[in-house]
Amino acid sequence: MKSRDRRPIPAAAGVLALSVALGGCGLIGQPRNNSAELSEWFTVTSPVFRDGRDLPTRYGCAKYPGGEGKTPPLHWSAPAGTRSFAIVMDDPDGPEGAYVHWVIAGIDGTTNELVEGAEIQGAVEGLTTGKKAGYAPPCPPKGERHRYRFTIYALDSPAPFRQGAKLRDSLGAIAEHTVGRGRITGNFGGNQAR
Repeated sequence: MKSRDRRPIPAAAGVLALSVALGGCGLIGQPRNNSAELSEWFTVTSPVFRDGRDLPTRYGCAKYPGGEGKTPPLHWSAPAGTRSFAIVMDDPDGPEGAYVHWVIAGIDGTTNELVEGAEIQGAVEGLTTGKKAGYAPPCPPKGERHRYRFTIYALDSPAPFRQGAKLRDSLGAIAEHTVGRGRITGNFGGNQAR
């Protein structure tokens, strides 16, 4: 299928923000579109952790010894015709459902990696669950172990929301323009809290 014929993955944009509050469904949860073609899914990897394994402590918040709060390096393959990328990092193990730690969009469509601690020129960041724009590193309560999902969305448009957009608006805009996605999950906390 030609890239210009790709259609956005229907992710119930209007229901997305509500589903985030109800348990991380929709875009940041498990796929809801059974008809999504394999070509719409791509691989995300990291040189510092494997999918389903531990994030190194330096990527956590400062309350963890050695925590520096930097973004981890990520690599991905992109569907042809991608105009831009967005990244959503969330914690599905929060006490009130999925907690969104980062929403960023406007990453150039020719980009295929994020370096450690990256500051991305021209990108925009939406508000997190904590109502702040920017990256909030993994920081589960002491003794708890949480999963952190880095989901990368290939979009058919430039940044679909403005700097500081509300979470409901940014996730809905990402859903509307998604043509492909990939994810890597890292664990953090538990035995790392000493």
